[in-house]
Amino acid sequence: MKTTRRHTLSAAVATLAALSAVLLLYARAQAAKVDTLQTAISASYEHAFYETASLMNDIEVNLEKAQLTASNARRLSLLGQISRDAASAQSGLSALPASLEAVSESLKFVNQTGDVAASLIERLGSGGDLEESDIELLARLHECCVRLNKLIDGIVEDIESGGNPLKGAAGGAPAAAVENLTLKEVEIEYPILLYDGPFSDGNEQTEFMALAGEELTPDQALQAARTFIGADRVNGAWITGEGSVPVPCYEISAYTDDGLLSLALTKQGGQVIYMMVDGAAGEAAYSQASLIDMAASFLKTRGYPPVSVSYWVAFGGYLTVNFAPVQDGVLLYPDLIKVQMSLESGLPVGFEAANYLANHTRRKLAQPTLDESEARSRINPMLHADRGRLCVIPLNGSEVQCWEFAAEADGAQYLVYIDAQTGEERNLYRIVQDGNGQLVI
Repeated sequence: MKTTRRHTLSAAVATLAALSAVLLLYARAQAAKVDTLQTAISASYEHAFYETASLMNDIEVNLEKAQLTASNARRLSLLGQISRDAASAQSGLSALPASLEAVSESLKFVNQTGDVAASLIERLGSGGDLEESDIELLARLHECCVRLNKLIDGIVEDIESGGNPLKGAAGGAPAAAVENLTLKEVEIEYPILLYDGPFSDGNEQTEFMALAGEELTPDQALQAARTFIGADRVNGAWITGEGSVPVPCYEISAYTDDGLLSLALTKQGGQVIYMMVDGAAGEAAYSQASLIDMAASFLKTRGYPPVSVSYWVAFGGYLTVNFAPVQDGVLLYPDLIKVQMSLESGLPVGFEAANYLANHTRRKLAQPTLDESEARSRINPMLHADRGRLCVIPLNGSEVQCWEFAAEADGAQYLVYIDAQTGEERNLYRIVQDGNGQLVI
């Protein structure tokens, strides 16, 4: 009897142990699923958050421009973009945990901003004008947006320093769980691509206007690449393939002391579309001013027309400079050329001339209807403009000759473009300058 009970008890214990093991495995599996789910939710939150942060930055800049533009057509365009960005931001914010202060406050803000933009669009679209109180309202919205973007930047800083407030919020954490976020008073970080400067996109062309000459053989293409780089720098070069975007070209690699250079060289005429370096620059041995001069000299020795510096940025051991060709004293922004110089060796390691090859030709430049002082008078009086200079800018698939003015308002720097024939404001950019260079947005 005791033996039977002992066997029964042993069986029960074994069954219980097996069941416990199964339950433990199940619990672990469920915990893993929950952790995976929370990680996925956190990643989804993070994606929505970064998209929203970008939209909020765009809204801030466009609210600022909407106050300063002197053109109702331009203001209408800016308000339309603000309205669209506010709607997109509202959608992104709605997908984020409302326990984050930046989320809940920003959601209120984009709802109100979208409504204001819609109201002002309706008035301008029907031929009306904005009153001083409307400009003051845009200024208040801009100030609010600046404050919210500082909150958002604080969360970005926390994520990038190893914290993950979005994951905590994803797990249902109350607001107190994210109170330790470091909400520092930091400057807004603009997207790095903006360093390209104004009009870096140029006009889209189906054929390259600056291409001429016979089609090169592979051997001729290699020789052209060596000459472009500098024959004394090349330790070896070879063709790696052929491409057709944006035009038929040879793809070439070349070893140099600065690293491996990759080039695309057009089959027709043997013009370099781009050059990139695969390597890391060491310590800087040249000043930015001297490198800009050397980059301009490099273009001159390669047969490019006279150029003027547009914008530049230093990053990762390299200085990238945008040059605008000059015709009869007029800057040709659609024809921008980009040169990248090594801060260590002082030699060119990067190059991009797609805009130049697509658009460059000698223009028939009309005599401006407005002189410099008349064009300056068309600028919003809130902006204090310096001397102007004539330029050609790309606009809606065409080109317009404008007066370009560097201007200032409340310590901030801007570029204003006034049509030299009609006096219409064609564009307005905000300039941001830091130790790395000049950014425009």
